Amino acid sequence: MQKSLVLLVLSFSLSACTHGLEPISVQPGFSGTVRFISSWPPPDSIYDIRVVAFYHYPPQNIIGDVLSGNARVYPSIGTSAPTFFVDTLSYNFTLDSAAVFQYVVVAMQYGPNLLSDWKVVGAYGFSHGVGSPKAVVVKSNNFVNGIDIDVDFKNTPPTPGGASASTASK
Repeated sequence: MQKSLVLLVLSFSLSACTHGLEPISVQPGFSGTVRFISSWPPPDSIYDIRVVAFYHYPPQNIIGDVLSGNARVYPSIGTSAPTFFVDTLSYNFTLDSAAVFQYVVVAMQYGPNLLSDWKVVGAYGFSHGVGSPKAVVVKSNNFVNGIDIDVDFKNTPPTPGGASASTASK
């Protein structure tokens, strides 16, 4: 009788466990906060602003990488730009698998030409325009928080293949 009771309890216990000791699955990705630490440029010189994560540094063809999917954009292409003249902007990238991003930036469109009028105004690994790109490594089943970027419109990092915000004119 006691063996039967133990077998019965054990069989109920095992049938209720469908996942055993499997780890909980986490959607890979990363997030952070963009902090705007200086005054914004005049409204007529801001057409758009986006967070862009590039797989390679320096990007060889920035617009081409974005359009071909070789870079991730927040908010995604085809959606409205975030609100301008705020103190902070939270962003979030969800990924299908593990990835390494060599260059994560805040890019601002400063003129009407969508394909050329962009400059980097902040980058992960830079402070007040000084520093070097810092890679973001996202492993499988891992979501990385705290990839924060400071934007100082008066002291911007260099834009690969282009001018910095402090030297580019509208």
